[in-house]
Amino acid sequence: MRLLSEREQVVMNVIWDKRNCCVEDILQELPEPKPAYTTVQTFLRILEQKEFLAHKREGKKHIFYPIVEKPEYNRWSLKHMKDNLFGGSAKSLLNTFIRDTDLTDSDIQELESLLAELKSSQ
Repeated sequence: MRLLSEREQVVMNVIWDKRNCCVEDILQELPEPKPAYTTVQTFLRILEQKEFLAHKREGKKHIFYPIVEKPEYNRWSLKHMKDNLFGGSAKSLLNTFIRDTDLTDSDIQELESLLAELKSSQ
């Protein structure tokens, strides 16, 4: 698997949300300023080459659908980030995230519960 560029990520988010869509469907969901129709086609071709999506024909339209699901990509990209930016250290990644994020008391309680659950399952 490969990392998605920022624009590829935006297109994939639409496809993950809609599941089956054509270029026009994707264009409707993209923020302003909207790219050209042919630009979206180019992104779709690249995403197919990267094996993130595939398409089927319905009449004259190509209907695109994901073959990599969003949770799978999120897990992979987080692991990639951990390995490449934090020397493989989950502790360093979490430390950075926790210290650079405004966590609410509720967030902290949820994290503490998760850690207690992980600790009891070992």
